[in-house]
Amino acid sequence: MNHTTIHPLCASQAHLIDIHLWRGAPENTNPNNPIQILVNHGYVVGYSPATLQPAWSAYRVAFASKDVDYERDLYYYDDMRLSDELRIGRKTFGKIGGIQLNVGHMTPNEVINRQYGRLAQMETFMMSNMSPQYGSLNSGVWLKLENALREVQDTSQNDHVFVIVGPIFGEEPQSISRGNGKNLPVPSSYFCIAVQPNGYPFDTLSSAKIDCFIIPQDAPRSSFPDDYPSSIEEIENATKLKFFAGFSRQTPLASTNQQEEGTESQLMQALRKDREKFVAQQTDFEKARNASKTIDELIEVLKSEAAHIQVQARALSELEISRLQTIQHTISFLIQAQSFSPTKKGISTTKKDAVAPVNLITYKIVSDSGNKLKKASRVACNFWNRFIIPQYSIVIRLGTFTQSGNTIARAYMPFEKDGVRYGDVEFNTKFLSDFSSDEIAGTIIHEIGHTLGIGWNEWTNLFNHSTGVFKKDAIKRLEKLSQMRVELDGGSGTALAHWDEEKFDKELMTGYKNTGEHVLPVTIDVMEVLGHQVIERITTTTLLSDLLRQAASTIFSRQEEVRAIDLDYYERTELMETIPHS
Repeated sequence: MNHTTIHPLCASQAHLIDIHLWRGAPENTNPNNPIQILVNHGYVVGYSPATLQPAWSAYRVAFASKDVDYERDLYYYDDMRLSDELRIGRKTFGKIGGIQLNVGHMTPNEVINRQYGRLAQMETFMMSNMSPQYGSLNSGVWLKLENALREVQDTSQNDHVFVIVGPIFGEEPQSISRGNGKNLPVPSSYFCIAVQPNGYPFDTLSSAKIDCFIIPQDAPRSSFPDDYPSSIEEIENATKLKFFAGFSRQTPLASTNQQEEGTESQLMQALRKDREKFVAQQTDFEKARNASKTIDELIEVLKSEAAHIQVQARALSELEISRLQTIQHTISFLIQAQSFSPTKKGISTTKKDAVAPVNLITYKIVSDSGNKLKKASRVACNFWNRFIIPQYSIVIRLGTFTQSGNTIARAYMPFEKDGVRYGDVEFNTKFLSDFSSDEIAGTIIHEIGHTLGIGWNEWTNLFNHSTGVFKKDAIKRLEKLSQMRVELDGGSGTALAHWDEEKFDKELMTGYKNTGEHVLPVTIDVMEVLGHQVIERITTTTLLSDLLRQAASTIFSRQEEVRAIDLDYYERTELMETIPHS
């Protein structure tokens, strides 16, 4: 018996189910896990009320790499078709056992927005399409699989590729609470079935290539989807779903993936090419390192390798992050070696003209808790050093305090000495241990923004203090300020020193800390109005988490310039801002 029904509010769209699914929706043989089909413009979900997430999500791909590409949505949405007891809220999934959980799209945003438009793309952000997925999987192997699927092309011999994905649960899965007694089990792995019809008639088994995968949650980021081949039968046993039930099951429907080049699907070809490209790039860098004859040449090769790693269209693997750290330490050592010795193990140095030091942003750790501030400080400084050259060097001093109240951090008015501006920020140890590196880094970035001038000095002359509207002279210098408003509420430390919370909500430089923050282009551009040099801009609203991932992998090789700054200078100034715990 099939324990699947179409959700009543989707009955009028039932005709779309066969458009998105090859040979119809999977049958559900589990009476303890009834499934409701939710139909969307670009995909279909088999929603499980028992697990509060999809049992499966299905879509089709028609070479989705070169068509319309809308910006990623900044929000998640509760699926209002579901009853209240099945809605889990719009918040992210946090951590479990110290492991970061992503709000994992089952049907991906990227492939749908390129094929079906903006509304269909936003529907992929409904929580009924989401599963608590390890961050390392979501931005690692799973992303590689989604990227490869987008490369499948239609030809006269090949129809669209049809994809069904979903979670697989262990016997006693961990769960995360969403309040009001709602608990989401965390899957142990995910399955993917990709069907590529490749001959007429396109809806028969003999005319299709079927690739199957079961990818564990803890799959290393550096691995590839084809490291985890599976079969229809294995997936059916794990999920109690029955796929393509209309076919005769006298013989196995699908064994493991086709591996020979002559018979493999376009998906497997794309995955094989990705792997070959990765291996070739590593070989090229190894050859270049071995061929370096001077320290300068070796440094340039290492910087090129680091730059290549950092521009990957995904989050970095643990192996890549480790390699970046090794490169950073190696570059630092080589720079020091140049100042002590004309030769090093047969590698000679080349003499360069002296270059005047350039202002930068760095940090000083006064006190810490488990090195959390040190790690986050490096990311925060990398963030700002990427976008600006400040008109003066900046040292952000970071320390801790302990207090029973609800203040998570407090910042003091900046102070200056010998052309260096200092910012002073303290974090409450009561909350610090519970915060992620990204949360801490985001707070430090915000406070560096104030040290750069947002909230005082030149900033106070740019707008009308009664309305928060920017003056004509300021708008003439930066037209984007015509759309901005300054916060007027919140009292001392918040009012007149941030973008307006009501209008700009989760922006980095509003006066209230939010989850899921983003950065507006104007937040970078206004630095030019405040007297700094902007060396890189963002052109669209960008998630802070994406910028933090990039900053975390940035190589910093200006240690000599940092040593020239007095990091220890300190003045106690008046309190400028407190950040309350929400």
